[in-house]
Amino acid sequence: MKTLAIAAIAAASSTARAEFLFYEEEPIRYSDTEAKDPVALIIDDYESGRLKFDDSSELAFLRAVLDKFGVPRESQVLVFSRTSFQNDRIRPERPRAIYFSDDIYIGWVQGGSIELTAVDPDLGPTFYRMSTPFCRSPEPEIVRDSQCLNCHGSSRTGGYPGMMVRSVFPDDIGNPIFGAGTSNTDHSSPLEERWGGWFVTGDKDGPRHQGNLFYEEHGVGEVKTLKDFGAAPKTLDGAFDTSKYLADTSDIVALMVMEHQITAHNAITKAHLDTRRWLYLDARIAASSGRDGSEISESTAGLLDRGADDLLDVMLFKEEAPLVGWGVEGDETFQEAFAAGARGGEAGAELREFQLLSRLFKTRLSYMVHSPAFEALHPRMKAEFYTKLHAALTGGSDAAAHLGERERGRILEIVRETKEDLPGCWL
Repeated sequence: MKTLAIAAIAAASSTARAEFLFYEEEPIRYSDTEAKDPVALIIDDYESGRLKFDDSSELAFLRAVLDKFGVPRESQVLVFSRTSFQNDRIRPERPRAIYFSDDIYIGWVQGGSIELTAVDPDLGPTFYRMSTPFCRSPEPEIVRDSQCLNCHGSSRTGGYPGMMVRSVFPDDIGNPIFGAGTSNTDHSSPLEERWGGWFVTGDKDGPRHQGNLFYEEHGVGEVKTLKDFGAAPKTLDGAFDTSKYLADTSDIVALMVMEHQITAHNAITKAHLDTRRWLYLDARIAASSGRDGSEISESTAGLLDRGADDLLDVMLFKEEAPLVGWGVEGDETFQEAFAAGARGGEAGAELREFQLLSRLFKTRLSYMVHSPAFEALHPRMKAEFYTKLHAALTGGSDAAAHLGERERGRILEIVRETKEDLPGCWL
Protein backbone atom coordinates (compact mmCIF):
# COMPACT_ATOMS: atom_id res chain seq x y z
CA MET A 1 0.00 0.00 0.00
CA LYS A 2 2.93 2.34 0.71
CA THR A 3 4.18 1.69 -2.84
CA LEU A 4 0.74 2.61 -4.20
CA ALA A 5 0.73 5.88 -2.25
CA ILE A 6 4.18 6.87 -3.45
CA ALA A 7 3.28 6.09 -7.06
CA ALA A 8 0.03 8.05 -6.92
CA ILE A 9 1.57 11.14 -5.35
CA ALA A 10 4.56 11.05 -7.69
CA ALA A 11 2.19 10.84 -10.66
CA ALA A 12 0.42 13.96 -9.42
CA SER A 13 3.71 15.82 -9.17
CA SER A 14 4.59 15.06 -12.80
CA THR A 15 1.29 16.10 -14.38
CA ALA A 16 2.87 19.36 -15.55
CA ARG A 17 4.88 17.28 -18.01
CA ALA A 18 1.81 15.63 -19.49
CA GLU A 19 -1.11 16.80 -21.59
CA PHE A 20 -3.47 16.30 -18.66
CA LEU A 21 -4.13 19.64 -16.95
CA PHE A 22 -4.23 18.75 -13.27
CA TYR A 23 -5.44 22.23 -12.34
CA GLU A 24 -8.78 21.60 -14.05
CA GLU A 25 -9.50 18.64 -11.77
CA GLU A 26 -10.21 18.35 -8.06
CA PRO A 27 -9.38 19.99 -5.76
CA ILE A 28 -8.50 23.09 -7.83
CA ARG A 29 -11.02 23.11 -10.70
CA TYR A 30 -9.42 26.26 -12.09
CA SER A 31 -11.91 27.20 -14.82
CA ASP A 32 -15.00 26.17 -12.84
CA THR A 33 -14.08 28.02 -9.65
CA GLU A 34 -15.34 31.55 -9.14
CA ALA A 35 -12.38 33.89 -8.86
CA LYS A 36 -11.97 36.38 -6.01
CA ASP A 37 -9.13 38.45 -7.39
CA PRO A 38 -9.21 42.28 -7.69
CA VAL A 39 -10.63 42.18 -11.22
CA ALA A 40 -13.38 39.70 -10.37
CA LEU A 41 -14.56 42.06 -7.63
CA ILE A 42 -15.36 44.91 -10.07
CA ILE A 43 -17.02 42.98 -12.91
CA ASP A 44 -20.62 43.53 -11.80
CA ASP A 45 -20.09 47.22 -11.14
CA TYR A 46 -18.39 47.78 -14.50
CA GLU A 47 -20.91 45.85 -16.57
CA SER A 48 -23.88 47.45 -14.79
CA GLY A 49 -22.52 50.95 -15.33
CA ARG A 50 -22.11 51.71 -11.63
CA LEU A 51 -18.35 51.88 -12.17
CA LYS A 52 -17.30 54.26 -14.91
CA PHE A 53 -13.88 55.31 -16.15
CA ASP A 54 -12.91 58.58 -17.82
CA ASP A 55 -13.76 58.11 -21.50
CA SER A 56 -12.62 61.52 -22.72
CA SER A 57 -9.75 59.80 -24.53
CA GLU A 58 -8.20 56.36 -24.78
CA LEU A 59 -5.24 57.36 -22.61
CA ALA A 60 -7.53 58.93 -20.02
CA PHE A 61 -9.47 55.66 -19.83
CA LEU A 62 -6.24 53.69 -19.45
CA ARG A 63 -5.01 56.03 -16.69
CA ALA A 64 -8.29 55.58 -14.83
CA VAL A 65 -8.05 51.77 -15.01
CA LEU A 66 -4.46 51.84 -13.74
CA ASP A 67 -5.45 54.14 -10.89
CA LYS A 68 -8.39 51.94 -9.94
CA PHE A 69 -6.08 48.98 -9.41
CA GLY A 70 -3.19 50.98 -7.96
CA VAL A 71 -0.86 50.13 -10.83
CA PRO A 72 1.86 52.75 -11.33
CA ARG A 73 2.01 54.38 -14.75
CA GLU A 74 5.79 54.50 -14.38
CA SER A 75 5.93 50.71 -14.70
CA GLN A 76 5.27 50.92 -18.45
CA VAL A 77 7.20 48.47 -20.64
CA LEU A 78 6.56 48.05 -24.36
CA VAL A 79 6.59 44.94 -26.54
CA PHE A 80 6.23 45.05 -30.32
CA SER A 81 6.43 41.33 -31.13
CA ARG A 82 3.05 39.94 -32.10
CA THR A 83 2.73 37.47 -29.23
CA SER A 84 -0.66 38.45 -27.78
CA PHE A 85 -4.26 37.61 -28.65
CA GLN A 86 -4.40 41.17 -30.06
CA ASN A 87 -1.69 40.37 -32.61
CA ASP A 88 -3.49 42.16 -35.42
CA ARG A 89 -3.11 45.50 -33.61
CA ILE A 90 0.54 45.22 -32.61
CA ARG A 91 3.37 46.65 -34.73
CA PRO A 92 6.80 48.16 -34.06
CA GLU A 93 5.14 51.53 -34.61
CA ARG A 94 2.24 50.57 -32.32
CA PRO A 95 3.64 48.44 -29.48
CA ARG A 96 1.66 46.84 -26.70
CA ALA A 97 2.08 48.51 -23.31
CA ILE A 98 2.25 46.51 -20.09
CA TYR A 99 1.94 47.92 -16.57
CA PHE A 100 2.23 46.01 -13.30
CA SER A 101 1.92 46.12 -9.53
CA ASP A 102 2.51 43.33 -7.01
CA ASP A 103 -0.75 41.53 -7.83
CA ILE A 104 -1.96 42.69 -11.24
CA TYR A 105 -0.64 43.10 -14.79
CA ILE A 106 -2.41 45.31 -17.33
CA GLY A 107 -1.83 45.15 -21.09
CA TRP A 108 -3.08 47.70 -23.60
CA VAL A 109 -2.89 48.15 -27.37
CA GLN A 110 -4.23 51.20 -29.19
CA GLY A 111 -7.83 50.62 -30.23
CA GLY A 112 -7.96 47.26 -28.51
CA SER A 113 -9.29 45.61 -25.39
CA ILE A 114 -7.48 45.95 -22.07
CA GLU A 115 -5.86 42.73 -20.91
CA LEU A 116 -5.99 42.12 -17.16
CA THR A 117 -4.08 39.41 -15.30
CA ALA A 118 -4.84 39.33 -11.59
CA VAL A 119 -3.59 36.91 -8.95
CA ASP A 120 -6.36 35.02 -7.16
CA PRO A 121 -5.62 33.74 -3.62
CA ASP A 122 -6.63 30.15 -4.48
CA LEU A 123 -6.14 29.88 -8.24
CA GLY A 124 -3.05 31.90 -9.00
CA PRO A 125 -3.14 34.16 -12.08
CA THR A 126 -6.51 34.65 -13.75
CA PHE A 127 -6.87 36.23 -17.17
CA TYR A 128 -9.46 38.75 -18.35
CA ARG A 129 -10.36 40.79 -21.41
CA MET A 130 -11.95 44.19 -20.73
CA SER A 131 -13.89 46.04 -23.39
CA THR A 132 -13.56 49.81 -23.64
CA PRO A 133 -15.48 52.52 -25.50
CA PHE A 134 -12.53 52.61 -27.94
CA CYS A 135 -12.55 48.97 -29.08
CA ARG A 136 -15.93 49.04 -30.82
CA SER A 137 -17.66 47.09 -28.08
CA PRO A 138 -21.34 47.99 -27.68
CA GLU A 139 -21.44 47.21 -23.95
CA PRO A 140 -18.97 47.40 -21.05
CA GLU A 141 -17.76 43.88 -20.41
CA ILE A 142 -15.03 42.03 -18.51
CA VAL A 143 -14.65 38.40 -19.60
CA ARG A 144 -12.53 35.77 -17.91
CA ASP A 145 -10.69 34.50 -20.97
CA SER A 146 -9.95 30.77 -20.97
CA GLN A 147 -8.20 31.06 -24.34
CA CYS A 148 -5.25 32.64 -22.55
CA LEU A 149 -4.53 29.25 -21.00
CA ASN A 150 -3.51 27.94 -24.44
CA CYS A 151 -0.20 29.68 -23.71
CA HIS A 152 -0.50 30.70 -20.06
CA GLY A 153 -1.48 27.29 -18.73
CA SER A 154 0.54 24.98 -20.94
CA SER A 155 4.04 23.58 -21.30
CA ARG A 156 5.22 27.15 -21.87
CA THR A 157 4.47 27.89 -18.22
CA GLY A 158 5.45 24.50 -16.87
CA GLY A 159 1.91 23.11 -16.96
CA TYR A 160 0.57 25.63 -14.41
CA PRO A 161 -1.42 28.85 -14.87
CA GLY A 162 1.32 31.43 -15.15
CA MET A 163 2.88 34.42 -16.85
CA MET A 164 5.90 34.61 -19.10
CA VAL A 165 8.25 37.02 -20.86
CA ARG A 166 9.23 35.84 -24.33
CA SER A 167 12.30 36.81 -26.30
CA VAL A 168 11.96 36.34 -30.07
CA PHE A 169 13.51 37.47 -33.33
CA PRO A 170 10.80 39.80 -34.75
CA ASP A 171 10.50 40.83 -38.38
CA ASP A 172 9.64 44.35 -39.53
CA ILE A 173 5.94 43.97 -38.64
CA GLY A 174 6.57 42.20 -35.33
CA ASN A 175 6.01 38.59 -36.39
CA PRO A 176 8.41 36.20 -34.63
CA ILE A 177 10.81 34.44 -36.98
CA PHE A 178 10.28 31.06 -35.34
CA GLY A 179 13.03 29.33 -37.26
CA ALA A 180 15.57 31.49 -35.44
CA GLY A 181 14.29 30.35 -32.05
CA THR A 182 12.34 31.78 -29.13
CA SER A 183 12.81 31.57 -25.39
CA ASN A 184 11.11 32.43 -22.13
CA THR A 185 13.28 34.69 -20.01
CA ASP A 186 13.34 35.16 -16.25
CA HIS A 187 15.70 36.53 -13.61
CA SER A 188 18.18 33.71 -14.31
CA SER A 189 18.56 34.59 -18.02
CA PRO A 190 21.74 36.45 -19.10
CA LEU A 191 20.78 39.99 -20.10
CA GLU A 192 22.23 39.51 -23.58
CA GLU A 193 19.53 36.88 -24.24
CA ARG A 194 16.60 39.01 -23.09
CA TRP A 195 14.00 41.28 -24.67
CA GLY A 196 13.93 40.26 -28.31
CA GLY A 197 10.75 41.91 -29.59
CA TRP A 198 10.71 44.52 -26.78
CA PHE A 199 11.65 48.16 -26.68
CA VAL A 200 14.22 48.93 -23.99
CA THR A 201 15.33 52.33 -22.66
CA GLY A 202 18.23 52.78 -20.29
CA ASP A 203 21.75 51.42 -20.43
CA LYS A 204 23.76 48.40 -19.32
CA ASP A 205 27.38 47.33 -19.31
CA GLY A 206 28.58 44.21 -21.09
CA PRO A 207 27.14 42.47 -24.18
CA ARG A 208 24.22 43.99 -26.05
CA HIS A 209 20.71 42.83 -25.11
CA GLN A 210 18.22 41.75 -27.83
CA GLY A 211 15.81 44.68 -27.48
CA ASN A 212 15.18 47.47 -30.01
CA LEU A 213 15.98 45.26 -33.01
CA PHE A 214 14.03 43.70 -35.83
CA TYR A 215 15.26 41.30 -38.44
CA GLU A 216 14.73 39.60 -41.73
CA GLU A 217 15.15 35.89 -42.37
CA HIS A 218 18.46 35.09 -43.99
CA GLY A 219 18.58 31.40 -44.71
CA VAL A 220 17.06 28.56 -42.72
CA GLY A 221 17.17 29.38 -39.04
CA GLU A 222 19.30 32.48 -39.62
CA VAL A 223 18.48 36.18 -39.41
CA LYS A 224 20.20 39.47 -40.10
CA THR A 225 19.43 42.82 -38.51
CA LEU A 226 17.04 44.94 -40.53
CA LYS A 227 16.72 47.86 -38.10
CA ASP A 228 18.33 48.85 -34.81
CA PHE A 229 16.76 51.53 -32.62
CA GLY A 230 19.89 51.69 -30.47
CA ALA A 231 21.35 49.77 -27.54
CA ALA A 232 20.76 52.46 -24.91
CA PRO A 233 18.19 55.10 -25.93
CA LYS A 234 16.91 57.39 -23.17
CA THR A 235 13.53 57.73 -24.89
CA LEU A 236 11.72 56.05 -27.77
CA ASP A 237 10.77 59.26 -29.57
CA GLY A 238 12.64 58.15 -32.69
CA ALA A 239 10.98 54.74 -32.86
CA PHE A 240 7.26 55.61 -32.97
CA ASP A 241 4.78 58.30 -31.92
CA THR A 242 5.26 58.23 -28.14
CA SER A 243 2.58 60.91 -27.60
CA LYS A 244 0.03 58.11 -27.87
CA TYR A 245 1.45 56.42 -24.75
CA LEU A 246 1.64 57.36 -21.08
CA ALA A 247 5.45 57.59 -21.25
CA ASP A 248 8.19 57.63 -23.87
CA THR A 249 10.16 54.87 -22.14
CA SER A 250 10.27 51.09 -21.69
CA ASP A 251 12.64 51.04 -18.76
CA ILE A 252 15.33 48.38 -18.43
CA VAL A 253 14.99 48.20 -14.64
CA ALA A 254 11.20 47.89 -14.90
CA LEU A 255 11.70 44.99 -17.33
CA MET A 256 14.10 43.28 -14.93
CA VAL A 257 11.74 43.75 -11.99
CA MET A 258 8.81 42.41 -14.00
CA GLU A 259 10.80 39.33 -15.02
CA HIS A 260 11.73 38.62 -11.41
CA GLN A 261 8.18 39.23 -10.23
CA ILE A 262 6.75 36.86 -12.83
CA THR A 263 9.35 34.26 -11.81
CA ALA A 264 8.26 34.66 -8.18
CA HIS A 265 4.54 34.67 -8.97
CA ASN A 266 4.88 31.48 -10.98
CA ALA A 267 6.89 29.80 -8.21
CA ILE A 268 4.32 30.79 -5.58
CA THR A 269 1.45 29.55 -7.76
CA LYS A 270 3.21 26.23 -8.36
CA ALA A 271 3.92 25.74 -4.65
CA HIS A 272 0.35 26.62 -3.69
CA LEU A 273 -1.43 24.48 -6.27
CA ASP A 274 0.94 21.55 -5.78
CA THR A 275 0.34 21.62 -2.02
CA ARG A 276 -3.42 21.61 -2.47
CA ARG A 277 -3.16 18.74 -4.93
CA TRP A 278 -0.73 16.64 -2.89
CA LEU A 279 -2.69 16.98 0.35
CA TYR A 280 -5.95 16.17 -1.45
CA LEU A 281 -4.49 13.01 -2.96
CA ASP A 282 -2.88 12.04 0.33
CA ALA A 283 -6.24 12.31 2.10
CA ARG A 284 -7.95 10.20 -0.56
CA ILE A 285 -5.28 7.51 -0.34
CA ALA A 286 -5.51 7.52 3.45
CA ALA A 287 -9.29 7.09 3.29
CA SER A 288 -9.13 4.26 0.77
CA SER A 289 -6.34 2.41 2.56
CA GLY A 290 -7.57 2.84 6.11
CA ARG A 291 -4.48 4.85 7.08
CA ASP A 292 -4.87 7.46 9.81
CA GLY A 293 -5.40 10.69 7.86
CA SER A 294 -4.34 12.98 10.69
CA GLU A 295 -0.73 12.65 9.51
CA ILE A 296 0.47 12.87 5.94
CA SER A 297 2.46 10.07 4.37
CA GLU A 298 6.24 10.08 4.10
CA SER A 299 6.01 10.44 0.32
CA THR A 300 3.75 13.51 0.56
CA ALA A 301 6.07 15.04 3.16
CA GLY A 302 8.93 14.53 0.72
CA LEU A 303 7.05 16.32 -2.06
CA LEU A 304 6.30 19.27 0.23
CA ASP A 305 9.94 19.40 1.26
CA ARG A 306 11.15 19.57 -2.35
CA GLY A 307 8.45 22.07 -3.29
CA ALA A 308 9.57 24.39 -0.49
CA ASP A 309 13.18 24.05 -1.66
CA ASP A 310 12.19 25.16 -5.16
CA LEU A 311 10.28 28.17 -3.85
CA LEU A 312 13.14 29.13 -1.54
CA ASP A 313 15.62 29.13 -4.44
CA VAL A 314 13.48 31.64 -6.34
CA MET A 315 12.76 33.88 -3.34
CA LEU A 316 16.49 34.03 -2.48
CA PHE A 317 17.51 34.79 -6.10
CA LYS A 318 19.70 31.69 -6.11
CA GLU A 319 19.91 31.49 -9.91
CA GLU A 320 19.87 35.24 -10.61
CA ALA A 321 22.03 36.19 -13.60
CA PRO A 322 24.87 38.46 -12.42
CA LEU A 323 25.30 41.95 -13.83
CA VAL A 324 28.71 42.91 -15.20
CA GLY A 325 30.92 46.00 -15.01
CA TRP A 326 28.98 49.00 -13.79
CA GLY A 327 25.64 47.16 -14.11
CA VAL A 328 22.52 48.87 -15.42
CA GLU A 329 21.09 52.38 -15.45
CA GLY A 330 17.36 52.99 -15.65
CA ASP A 331 14.78 55.70 -15.22
CA GLU A 332 14.57 56.95 -11.63
CA THR A 333 10.83 57.66 -11.98
CA PHE A 334 10.12 53.93 -12.09
CA GLN A 335 12.45 53.24 -9.19
CA GLU A 336 10.71 55.87 -7.06
CA ALA A 337 7.25 54.53 -7.93
CA PHE A 338 8.36 50.98 -7.20
CA ALA A 339 9.77 51.96 -3.80
CA ALA A 340 6.49 53.71 -2.95
CA GLY A 341 4.66 50.37 -3.26
CA ALA A 342 6.50 48.78 -0.34
CA ARG A 343 4.61 46.73 2.22
CA GLY A 344 5.79 45.97 5.73
CA GLY A 345 6.88 49.44 6.81
CA GLU A 346 10.55 50.48 6.80
CA ALA A 347 11.79 46.90 7.08
CA GLY A 348 9.67 45.82 4.10
CA ALA A 349 10.91 48.80 2.10
CA GLU A 350 14.47 47.48 2.41
CA LEU A 351 13.56 44.63 0.07
CA ARG A 352 12.86 47.20 -2.67
CA GLU A 353 16.23 48.93 -2.49
CA PHE A 354 18.05 48.53 -5.79
CA GLN A 355 21.72 47.68 -6.15
CA LEU A 356 22.03 47.58 -9.98
CA LEU A 357 25.81 46.98 -10.02
CA SER A 358 26.25 43.23 -9.67
CA ARG A 359 22.59 42.32 -9.10
CA LEU A 360 19.10 43.80 -9.16
CA PHE A 361 18.42 44.33 -5.42
CA LYS A 362 20.59 45.13 -2.43
CA THR A 363 18.93 42.45 -0.29
CA ARG A 364 18.21 39.10 -1.91
CA LEU A 365 14.97 38.07 -0.33
CA SER A 366 12.24 38.82 -2.84
CA TYR A 367 9.89 41.67 -1.96
CA MET A 368 7.22 39.23 -3.15
CA VAL A 369 7.33 37.69 0.32
CA HIS A 370 4.98 40.58 1.21
CA SER A 371 2.73 40.15 -1.84
CA PRO A 372 -0.93 39.10 -1.62
CA ALA A 373 -0.01 35.90 -3.49
CA PHE A 374 2.54 34.88 -0.86
CA GLU A 375 0.24 35.81 2.00
CA ALA A 376 -2.37 33.47 0.48
CA LEU A 377 0.12 30.60 0.11
CA HIS A 378 -1.16 27.33 1.58
CA PRO A 379 -0.32 27.36 5.34
CA ARG A 380 1.43 23.99 5.15
CA MET A 381 3.73 25.16 2.37
CA LYS A 382 4.29 28.53 4.02
CA ALA A 383 5.41 26.85 7.25
CA GLU A 384 7.79 24.62 5.25
CA PHE A 385 9.18 27.66 3.46
CA TYR A 386 9.75 29.67 6.65
CA THR A 387 11.44 26.72 8.34
CA LYS A 388 13.81 26.26 5.41
CA LEU A 389 14.43 29.99 5.16
CA HIS A 390 15.44 30.14 8.83
CA ALA A 391 17.77 27.17 8.42
CA ALA A 392 19.36 28.74 5.33
CA LEU A 393 19.96 32.07 7.07
CA THR A 394 21.38 30.56 10.28
CA GLY A 395 23.73 28.00 8.76
CA GLY A 396 21.43 24.99 8.97
CA SER A 397 21.57 24.48 5.20
CA ASP A 398 23.52 25.80 2.22
CA ALA A 399 20.46 27.28 0.46
CA ALA A 400 21.72 30.81 1.23
CA ALA A 401 25.41 30.10 0.65
CA HIS A 402 25.43 32.71 -2.14
CA LEU A 403 24.56 35.43 0.41
CA GLY A 404 27.07 37.13 2.67
CA GLU A 405 26.78 37.00 6.45
CA ARG A 406 25.58 40.60 6.78
CA GLU A 407 22.95 40.08 4.08
CA ARG A 408 21.67 36.95 5.80
CA GLY A 409 21.45 38.85 9.08
CA ARG A 410 19.57 41.68 7.38
CA ILE A 411 17.03 39.23 5.97
CA LEU A 412 16.53 37.62 9.39
CA GLU A 413 15.71 41.00 10.89
CA ILE A 414 13.35 41.97 8.07
CA VAL A 415 11.38 38.73 8.28
CA ARG A 416 11.08 38.93 12.07
CA GLU A 417 9.91 42.54 11.90
CA THR A 418 7.35 42.06 9.12
CA LYS A 419 5.89 38.59 9.58
CA GLU A 420 3.48 37.40 12.26
CA ASP A 421 2.88 33.82 11.09
CA LEU A 422 6.39 32.43 11.67
CA PRO A 423 6.90 28.90 13.01
CA GLY A 424 8.57 28.24 16.36
CA CYS A 425 12.13 28.12 15.02
CA TRP A 426 11.95 31.89 14.47
CA LEU A 427 10.99 32.71 18.05
